[in-house]
Amino acid sequence: MAENKKEYVKKIKDEINTWEKEGPGFLTNVTDFMLWPAMKAADLLIPEAVTQTVSTAIEGCLNGLLWGADYTFSDKDVIAKLTEKNSNLNSLKTISKSDDFETMDSTADHYWNYNLGYAITQGAACGAGGLAGLAANIPALYMIVFRCIQQIALCYGFDTSKDEERLYMIGILSIASASDIKSKQAAMVFMKQIQVGVAKKTWKKLAEESGKAAVGTVVTLVRQAAKSLSINITKRKALQLIPVIGGVIGGSFDGMYLQDIARAAKNCYRKRKLEQLGY
Repeated sequence: MAENKKEYVKKIKDEINTWEKEGPGFLTNVTDFMLWPAMKAADLLIPEAVTQTVSTAIEGCLNGLLWGADYTFSDKDVIAKLTEKNSNLNSLKTISKSDDFETMDSTADHYWNYNLGYAITQGAACGAGGLAGLAANIPALYMIVFRCIQQIALCYGFDTSKDEERLYMIGILSIASASDIKSKQAAMVFMKQIQVGVAKKTWKKLAEESGKAAVGTVVTLVRQAAKSLSINITKRKALQLIPVIGGVIGGSFDGMYLQDIARAAKNCYRKRKLEQLGY
């Protein structure tokens, strides 16, 4: 391996190690420190029915991800973007075998920024709607989040049409949404189990072998993830309920959340890529 490539791989490893040791993402740190009075008020301002509505909306989004929903992007467009920078990266197969991390990283960053703009825009639009916009915001936000994760995954050669890869994306959401370092580490252990265990067989085969038990396990995981995410998200969107500044808060929240998701996705897929290539 050329010296400059060795240096770049070292840089990636350092970035991954730093990220893994960090506590909750930027969103959690900022909102917990600066907006805790609003989050306390949210316990009184936001009816339980709203939190349940948000939880149901998130669960629906997560189930859509697992069971084959279509998304607003083309894998061919992602591959074409990679090919512009490296003509050898012209198929999912060649991308999966390549160690051109610089091209993959720069392309992943492109889609990171692309989706960030959409997250901020729709968050601001929904945030201006106050309480009504809070629940309506969730499907739109997660559509962008899922698209971002999938596009980043494709940049490193991972086929997100596979069921096991969709389950892996649920793990990325759990890591990025963790409220403390302990829950983040637990989510990372879960991710490793998916990577090492489920990846050895297709999810379809596992489901055939264990039948309803396998499907029931996934449904339970999705429901638990949705409940946890809904509590955190609803409280941290408390200031969105104030009509005058709701749009600003909504856009800021969704932008910061997308940042945490994209960073988690990029580091998780880079780490898997390094391990697969033997680095």
